[in-house]
Order: sequence, then structure tokens, then C-alpha cells
Amino acid sequence: MTTPTGIDAPVIAHHEIDIAAPLDMVWNLHTDVDAWPAWNLEVTAAKLDGAFAPGNSFTWTSYDFTVTSTIYIVEDHSRALWGGAAQGIMGTTNGGSRRALPAST
Repeated sequence: MTTPTGIDAPVIAHHEIDIAAPLDMVWNLHTDVDAWPAWNLEVTAAKLDGAFAPGNSFTWTSYDFTVTSTIYIVEDHSRALWGGAAQGIMGTTNGGSRRALPAST
């Protein structure tokens, strides 16, 4: 398994959101691939083969477009890198999470 080391794409998107939820909850939603359709209405099917761990893969469908993605890196409760090709297009997702620090008083 070769882990991507850079971005080889004509389009790059960066998305970030603050979520008022415990880190465990957010991490569990992200890594429970089979449950993605229950909370992400744009994902109509998802199936993980094995554990959410490097080397394993999952297939998911969004907007009638099915992708099989391979998990490359998992840093527990912190970061996951996964990607896959579909119809000649290769994409990777480098998702991460961070803990919010309490406001100083």
C-alpha cells in the first residue's frame, strides 16, 4: 500500500467547521463508516471492510457516484487520511479534529 504524499489534483478544497460536541462523539461518527447514511443525507450507502485502520477499504455512494476508498493513516481521535479512485478520478481526504481550548477569563 502506497500512502499519498502530496496532492495531485487540479482542484483543492478545504473545509472546516467548529462542532459543539465531545471529541469522542465526532471521532466515532467519522470512523463508523457504515452509519454515514444515517447522519449524512448526501451519502446513500457506505460499507467498511474490517476496522477503520490503515490498509482497509470502504465503499460509499453519494449522488449515485460510488467510490472505493483505502484508509492510509489513522491517528486516533486526531487525523485520518483516506482516498480512492472512481471513473478515473483520484481523491484523498485528510480529515482531522482538534480540541477547542476554553476561553480565558
